Amino acid sequence: MSQISVLYRLQQIDGQLDNARLALQNVEKELSDNSLLSEAQQTVLVTEQKYQADLKQQRESENKSYDVRAKIELSEAALYGGKVQNPKELQDLQNEIASLKRLIITLEDHELEAMMAVDEAESNLTHAKSAMKDDEAKQIEHNAVLNGEKTKLLGQIERLESERRAALPPISAPDITLYEQLRKARNGVAVVKISSRACGACGATLTAALIQSTQSPGLLVRCPTCGRILYPG
Repeated sequence: MSQISVLYRLQQIDGQLDNARLALQNVEKELSDNSLLSEAQQTVLVTEQKYQADLKQQRESENKSYDVRAKIELSEAALYGGKVQNPKELQDLQNEIASLKRLIITLEDHELEAMMAVDEAESNLTHAKSAMKDDEAKQIEHNAVLNGEKTKLLGQIERLESERRAALPPISAPDITLYEQLRKARNGVAVVKISSRACGACGATLTAALIQSTQSPGLLVRCPTCGRILYPG
């Protein structure tokens, strides 16, 4: 096998390696991306905080109503217990009871609003937790697929690296150096196949004499436009 044929084969292997490594990088990046699940967890956290705040507000409303009802009972007990005889004191008690009963109406309205807010917050929390469980299940399923793809890619890379090691010995050190320099400078492509009398990479038209020279054993001919090594095929 000629030197250019070996180099072209090496280029094919390296191209496949580049693609496999890029695919592996993308898979690993996707595996580490938990943004969807994190968003669902954050939603649950915020919804839980809202629920607890509304629940606290409900309890405070209930306690206020309880305290006012207790005061009404005490005042009515004093009013109708017969211990208070002074007309002014009796009038004050009646006024106080009337005021407390007006207050209890307002407090009961607040209590009802608080109960409705708690019901809504609890419903939202249940929905958020259910959505998070769904996202967790989807994440587990998706990661299983990704891990399968990762295993496949790792096996492919291992096989290609073995093929690359086997392809290297016949290539001279200067040719390998040139090849690696071109790979670095030309976006990973150092050797290209001539296609329709043109460079397979940049598309530059090649002269008949240049194409003929690529058939010479041991001679590496480069595209005059992009500098890549030309493979006659």
